[in-house]
This record gives sequence, C-alpha cells and structure tokens, in this order.
Amino acid sequence: MAHPSESCRPVPGRPRDLTRIEPERRLRFAPGATLARWWRELTVLGGLGVLWSEFGWVAPVATVGAVALSCLARPARERVAGEMLALVVLHRVRVGCVWAGLENRSGNLPLLVGARPRGQAVVVTAFCRRGTTPADFAAASEVIAEACGALKVVVAQDSPRRERMVLLVVRPRWGWPGR
Repeated sequence: MAHPSESCRPVPGRPRDLTRIEPERRLRFAPGATLARWWRELTVLGGLGVLWSEFGWVAPVATVGAVALSCLARPARERVAGEMLALVVLHRVRVGCVWAGLENRSGNLPLLVGARPRGQAVVVTAFCRRGTTPADFAAASEVIAEACGALKVVVAQDSPRRERMVLLVVRPRWGWPGR
C-alpha cells in the first residue's frame, strides 16, 4: 500500500505546503448524477422505445421521418440545429469545467441546469455548489471556451442568489468544422 503522502496531488489555488494534508480525490460512480446529465437523450430514447413497443417499427420510423421532413423548412431546420447545438454545448461546458478543475472540495462539478440557443450564442444556466463561485467560472472562461470551440464565454448573474449564474457561450463551433 502506498504511503499517504504519495497519494496527494496539488490543488489549484492552495499553498504548496497544504497539498500534503489533502488526499487525492477519487471519482465515484453516481447513477443519479448520470441520469440528471443525460435525461434529454434518455427521454428521446425512451419515447422511441415506447412507440416501438406499442406500434412496432412503423411509429419510430414515422416519427424520425417526420422530424427529418420538417427540417426541409428553414425555421424548423434552424430550430432543430439550435437545439442540437445547445445539447452538445451543455456537455462541452461540463468538459470545460473538468479541464479547469471547477469542483468543490468533495469533487463535485457545478450543476448545469439547461442550455438554450439564442442566435449565434448558447445560454447555459448553472448552479454553483458550495465551494465554487461565479468568480471561479469567470477565471476559467477561456478554458470553457476552448472546450466548446467558442469565441468567448461570458459569465453573468442569473438572479440575486449568488449560486445561480448564466454562461453565454458566444459562437460555439465544436463538432461543426468549417463554420
């Protein structure tokens, strides 16, 4: 078994002498957090599964076909593309939080509540857990922008409550080469 001092790692923003007493954080699987992060995808998958169980292959194929046909109209196509981009950006902001080390002392990431497209930007609503502040997000905005492939990320307060905030991801282009 390794000596306790060998399992410690430096914590950003802490003096070097305090790193000896903080043990390395271990990631643990949390089914509730996984469900909370992927509920949109699981809802679509479950809806197609219910349609398949009730009506066979005809209903899911017809539903996917109807969505594909609705994308022929420009407003519907922009709406579907915006929602898909918001979904991707939500996950990429989470990756940016991991890259920047935005976690509280328990190792939990901030809660990303939702994302909605707004023209050339995506608005991500976040909730800071204890130990993280909007100032931490502002300091890590370049890392989050890099994770999203965005021009920049603007951090703003969402309400009078300190733990609620909004991230404005300007021109995210992750996964869309040439745009």
